[in-house]
Amino acid sequence: MKLENQSDFYLLYKPNSWTSQDLCTFFKKKYKFKKVGHSGTLDPSAEGLMLIATNKYTKLFDYIDNTHKTYEFEALFGFESETNDTDSELVEIESINLESKLEELDKGISGLTGNIKQVPPIYSAIKVKGKRLYKYARQEKEVELPIRDVAVNNFKLISYEGNKAKFIATVSKGTYIRSLIVDLAKSIGTKAVASSINRIEIGNLSKKNSNVIKNIEQLERTNTPEPLDWRILFDIPIISVQDDVLKDIKNGNFLKSSLFGSDGPHIIENKNSIVAIYEPYNENKFKPQKVLIWKFTKN
Repeated sequence: MKLENQSDFYLLYKPNSWTSQDLCTFFKKKYKFKKVGHSGTLDPSAEGLMLIATNKYTKLFDYIDNTHKTYEFEALFGFESETNDTDSELVEIESINLESKLEELDKGISGLTGNIKQVPPIYSAIKVKGKRLYKYARQEKEVELPIRDVAVNNFKLISYEGNKAKFIATVSKGTYIRSLIVDLAKSIGTKAVASSINRIEIGNLSKKNSNVIKNIEQLERTNTPEPLDWRILFDIPIISVQDDVLKDIKNGNFLKSSLFGSDGPHIIENKNSIVAIYEPYNENKFKPQKVLIWKFTKN
C-alpha cells in the first residue's frame, strides 16, 4: 500500500514558531495523506513532542494512553503580558530576585501539586459558547473564563538565576503551563510569564524514543518516515481476528463475547492493522464503537 493511503502514528518534534496545525499541514502535504490529526495542541511559541495520526487512525485518539504529559519550562518573574508568555509585549511589574523567594516558591509548588482548579489563558483554543477564547480576546469582547479541574504531578524547580527559573511538571490533559506559571507567581505575590515551554513526554512516549522525527529538516530529507508501533500507545486489550471475521466487522455486526478476553473496549486487529474498536453490549455480545474498514483492499 502506498504511504499516502496508510494509517499510522508518528512522533514528531514541533519547533517553536510553528503552530500545531502548521506541522500537520506540512506533514499532510509532504506525504500526500488524505487526513492528518494530532493529539494535544502546543502553543506556537512552545516546542516539543506531538503525536500525529494519519488517515483512519485519526479516529482513535480518544483511546490512546496520553492522559498525562511532561513539560520542561522556564518562567520570567516580575513581568506580565497579554498572552502570559513572551509572544506579546512584556510589561515589567517589579524587579525580583528569586533567591529571596525560594521558601515561598516551594510552598507555591506544593500548593499547585495534585488535583487543582485552573483558569485557562484568554489566548487559548478552549471554546466558550461555541467560540474559541482567543477570538474573544482578539475582538476585545468580555467572556467569563471557565474554571477547570486539572492534575499536576512531579512539579519541581530545576534551577534559577535572578528572576528566571526552570521547572518540570507532569500534567493531565487540558492543563495550561502558562496558567500554571501565572498561578505560581501569584502564590509568591508577583507576576510571571512563560519564556519557554518544551513538551518532553506524552504518556509513555519521550523524546528519547528511537523513531521520533526530531526536526523539519529531517522530514524534508525523509521519503518514508518511520511510524510508531501502535501497540505501545494503547492501554486496552488487543485481539487478533482472521479474515473470515472482517466481513462482520465491515458490516457493523455485533460479535460474540467469547471472542473477547475481558470487559471494556477492545482493539481488533488483522495483519497488524487496527480494524475496529468494540465495546460490551450485553453478556453475550460486543458492539462496534469505531469501524475502520469499509471495503476490502489488498495491501
